[in-house]
Amino acid sequence: MARHHSALHRRFNLKPIAFRTMKGLTSAHPALRKAVSFFPDFGWPDSAEVSLREHSVHAFCLKQERYSRQRAFVAEHNVDVMNPACRFTDPDTAHRVIAVVADVLIPGHTITPVDASTGRQLAFDMTADSNWNFAFPAPAAFRTRHVDGPVAAIPPYSHYGHLLTDVLMPLCYALHRGALASGETLTIVTARSVNPMVSGFIDGLRRIGVPVSHLRLAPWERVRTDAYLYARSHCCNVERIFATPEAVDYARSVFQAAYAERQLPEAAARIYLTRGNTRLRQVAGEAALIEGLRKRDFRIVQASWANHHEQIHWFGEAKVAMAVHGAGVANILWARRQPLLIELMAQNARKSTGLHWAAEVGADYEPVIGEPEGQKQAFAIDPDQILREVDVALERAEGA
Repeated sequence: MARHHSALHRRFNLKPIAFRTMKGLTSAHPALRKAVSFFPDFGWPDSAEVSLREHSVHAFCLKQERYSRQRAFVAEHNVDVMNPACRFTDPDTAHRVIAVVADVLIPGHTITPVDASTGRQLAFDMTADSNWNFAFPAPAAFRTRHVDGPVAAIPPYSHYGHLLTDVLMPLCYALHRGALASGETLTIVTARSVNPMVSGFIDGLRRIGVPVSHLRLAPWERVRTDAYLYARSHCCNVERIFATPEAVDYARSVFQAAYAERQLPEAAARIYLTRGNTRLRQVAGEAALIEGLRKRDFRIVQASWANHHEQIHWFGEAKVAMAVHGAGVANILWARRQPLLIELMAQNARKSTGLHWAAEVGADYEPVIGEPEGQKQAFAIDPDQILREVDVALERAEGA
């Protein structure tokens, strides 16, 4: 997660110090936490406060025999992020949870739901410390809004993949399975500034007939509700939190409704998703790779928050999709034709994320690797070698 951080940066990072200091100052009583809106740990409320609608176990499709070769490959030099605090210890299954929790606070500076009686952030899977980024204090106690009816929160995620798979898909799963009773209106709480994808999601829910109200919280505000809709999936392997493939079609219908007036680009059978000029994971040699891919009839595309409708369309129609490991690989979930996903990773930094997402929608998967990663997770490739591996992957897919 922070492999690009130097030892010097980690040594002089003040956030852990601030976190420990604030936790010590507010540990005497939950009232102190609520007074400064600092909620430093995770936990689950007393059973009397929870109406558990579903707790099911989903076995991951990457364990199927058809993915055994690829699974063994990404297991080498693997850097999957593990959650040691998770009480569910099987990395090949996830626990899907839908619950309605009473007496919940949502602070506007973090948009993380909190059990009002204990001051703990809601987490079905663990009892552990949070961190400064999700628990820093703010003057949210000065203005509390009471909201009747079911409430769900969408935190301000900056990572497209985690926002889609960890937050929106489980919420779609809950709604698709009837989490709202007839006549109920779901209030979705977000930060005051919200990205276009989340705005589109809320608009799409309205357009397909889900009664939804949108509440934007300022950092100095918070919400209190007696019916918080908790919809999450949990796995000890953070790369494999997505566990609701049944919700993909519902989610697609939501976004298609939201983007109904937008013009779609022409579909392409083969696409390559470039990361462009991003801060992390730059690929030296990508220009030559792109030139070679164009000769193989690949269309070069790039993702942004503003062109989400195009991403759904590209990946929904492609027979072959190739991308550098990153958030954009999550778009394989929109695949309709069980395509081939080719994922490019650094030699010493392999993850099972792309394989997991591809397997959950029945897509084929082929990993290809470049050189070891350096600063900011950048790595180099031999374009000719990668193109030869792409040719082999294409031939194998077409032969199958």
